[in-house]
Amino acid sequence: MIEAVLQVDIPDGWVHDISSKFDVPVRILDCIPFGEKGARSFVELECDDPEMQRIVSKAIEEHPDVCKWESSVTEDGRVRGVALLTKCRACTAILRSDCYLRSAKTKGGGLVEWHVIATREGALGQLIKELQQNGCTIKLLSKKKVDDSSFVTRRQETAVRAALERGYYDYPRKVSLQEMAKSFGVTASTMGEILQRGERNIIREYFRTKM
Repeated sequence: MIEAVLQVDIPDGWVHDISSKFDVPVRILDCIPFGEKGARSFVELECDDPEMQRIVSKAIEEHPDVCKWESSVTEDGRVRGVALLTKCRACTAILRSDCYLRSAKTKGGGLVEWHVIATREGALGQLIKELQQNGCTIKLLSKKKVDDSSFVTRRQETAVRAALERGYYDYPRKVSLQEMAKSFGVTASTMGEILQRGERNIIREYFRTKM
């Protein structure tokens, strides 16, 4: 497998517009398809100023590409939410390639830094070509081979971290599996599977590094 870091500029997209307008880093924690061209994005605003959080949240909610925006403030004061998108060129390109978008974070000026996992060299090239054909500007920042024997995906990491922070692993539990599923925009069974796989891979990786 190959891990690559791409600098991506998708003109006219909601992430591009928010990044260009506000000095608030936006992290795309996960993105899954919705409908024929849309997507459901799990987003975090790296900002602890309540007023700026309100302003950026309102800008996201009012963007033409966003048909629904639901958010809440975490214990550490950041905003996490789910944006339901009517169109998403990034998600479409990812789906047409054998690549996985592990994480994405805005860098200002409309630029987004993607951390991508590709099954092979050709899959990465296919993704870059697809994005360029859709009018995106791409710059390959780094590329390396990775061991996938105990690879923890970004989605698994995000889910397990959120479950830990919200008290899912406390006794008694402070949040149910159903509540976790709702915040991620998935079914309870899917949420349980994500957590179980994430827990397994995290534990496996822990013991591998201790040996």
